[in-house]
Amino acid sequence: MTAFRIGSLGVTPSAYIGALIVDLIIQLTGWAISASLQTDKLYDALGSTTFVALAIGTLTYAHFYYARQVVATVLVCIWGIRLGGFLVFRVIKAGGDSRFKDVKDKPLKYLIFWLLQALWVWVTLFPVMVLNALPKNPGLWPSDIVGGVMWAIGFVCECLADFQKYNFKQDPKNKGKFIDVGIWRWSQFPNYFGEMMQWWGIWLLCLAAINTQKGYYVTIISPLFLMALLLFVSGIPIQKKQANERYGKNPDFRIWQKSTPLLVPFPKYKFMKVSKQDVEQQLRAQMAEDESNDEESQNTSSQGRRNASRS
Repeated sequence: MTAFRIGSLGVTPSAYIGALIVDLIIQLTGWAISASLQTDKLYDALGSTTFVALAIGTLTYAHFYYARQVVATVLVCIWGIRLGGFLVFRVIKAGGDSRFKDVKDKPLKYLIFWLLQALWVWVTLFPVMVLNALPKNPGLWPSDIVGGVMWAIGFVCECLADFQKYNFKQDPKNKGKFIDVGIWRWSQFPNYFGEMMQWWGIWLLCLAAINTQKGYYVTIISPLFLMALLLFVSGIPIQKKQANERYGKNPDFRIWQKSTPLLVPFPKYKFMKVSKQDVEQQLRAQMAEDESNDEESQNTSSQGRRNASRS
């Protein structure tokens, strides 16, 4: 079968292009239904479903059922079903997803999120698709063990973070509070840390087999793309902005932000602790500066209106 190249990596077009076409069909269908109904309840369900469908589809299409391929595919399915199920349950329980409240009634803007999801699925799953297409299965490598351990640690962290945050928010006593208990006491985003660990683990699990292919290093785009997405695009930036809007004037929240690692869960030692008095002073200074800027803006606006009325 004729192959084409991604970098110097030779790939079989029917499997990879077929997976991309299926991915796009699912996301575009989901967008069309969601935009017409102005709903956000299908987004996460179809995202996780596409991961599972493509992982199983590329495995069964190639008809190579080596242990490494089966294990990698099963890990993707466990991750996708667990995360997708939780996100769907949460959005139904909450009645909506705050990410889409301003775009679900704007079809073209909403489409961007669905296309980004299609890209996320295909790029992140790329090493598994390459692995499933290979008729080779080297013996056990150290990278297999390291990858398996990383995936397990990431899975536990993500499950624990989701479970603890959901239970925290369900308790009426915590209304209006930010979560700083459990694993969240040691990390600001333990769920995203777990997500990254799982996909680095899956890439390492694939490495021994895809290492036999020239240009295999191209597949590292999978965990790197996921990290970039969570660190700079759709994950942490959005969550940080929302948290700052809700709790930004709370000194305890500022202390937690300044003394808690962004990703890797790590106990707080003395050198990481922040004085509440220092934080309160910084908040007062920031509030005074904001008030001064608002007053200056109002004065400028008033002066502009007076000048306009004179003319």
